Amino acid sequence: MKKRERIKIKLYFILGALFVLAVVTALGWRYYLRTIQKNGIGDMLSGEEYERHYVMIPEDSSSGIWQDIYASAKAAGAESGAYVELMSDWSAGEYTLASYIDIAIAENVDGIIVKPDGSAKVQEAINAADAAGIPVVTVLTDEADTSRKSFVGINSYQLGRTYGRQVLQCIGEDTRQVTVLLNDGDSGKDLIFKELKTVVQDGLSEEQAGMVEIDPLTITAGSTFDAEEVIRDLFNEEAGRPDILVCMNERDSVSAYNAMVDYNQVGDVDIIGYYQSDTMLDAVQKGTVPMVITLDTDQMGRCSAEALEEYYSMGYTSNYFSVDLNIITQQNVQDYLEED
Repeated sequence: MKKRERIKIKLYFILGALFVLAVVTALGWRYYLRTIQKNGIGDMLSGEEYERHYVMIPEDSSSGIWQDIYASAKAAGAESGAYVELMSDWSAGEYTLASYIDIAIAENVDGIIVKPDGSAKVQEAINAADAAGIPVVTVLTDEADTSRKSFVGINSYQLGRTYGRQVLQCIGEDTRQVTVLLNDGDSGKDLIFKELKTVVQDGLSEEQAGMVEIDPLTITAGSTFDAEEVIRDLFNEEAGRPDILVCMNERDSVSAYNAMVDYNQVGDVDIIGYYQSDTMLDAVQKGTVPMVITLDTDQMGRCSAEALEEYYSMGYTSNYFSVDLNIITQQNVQDYLEED
């Protein structure tokens, strides 16, 4: 009996182990399928053939702006027989942006679409890709001093003047402080601020010019929580609280809006937001945010893929593709809500 009992126990143990292994395998396979579906790799595994393989390395793959840019680039690439892969969100992992460019080089892809972070390592990686015969297209932020083939975005001069005109619309008799949030990883930030300030100062009366201060606040590249802390400190400390806060990316816009609501500053601080995220569209519709500056992500994604295709078909491509800017206010926000 004891021997039979031991055999039964061993049998139950083996069956239990096999069951656990089966569950783990199933969950792992499910995770794998969901991961490749999220990154678009499932299309490559479907058996469809592509002439070229491009990779897009996003700043934040979960953000609305990057999802929209990627969707457009992927569609444009497919029309030309190219597959565009969305690489994982490097900012949330152990790898750096430069590391992901190196990985793309090692995979011998046919093209890279990336937003540079301003670091020397990324500049070196872009040059290394070009040396390996892989064309690089920069989006949103440029690295003109590298061997990248093209830049798709808004030039800093135009962006600064557009923001400046919106600030002028928000300035009232009680306006004393305008704070402009900048990110140290963005190229052209100094020119953006310079043109913004010039447009505002030129549009103020002599009396206003003596009262209104326009200052930059540069957020050091790091985690999202670092940026949120800086923004919350602005609203928490009355002495440094701005009358107008200018945001130049989707993350800062949403963080600023949430901080404004949390600290009961709605109506006291005017936020000029960036990009038509659900949060910002809702805020504009309610009138708690006067306006949002947005860019044509469909145009940006399409131009990114087309720049690489142009390079392969002609041996060269345009150095710069300009993307349209739009201003969302209460007068036209419904159009964007219906489109979404």
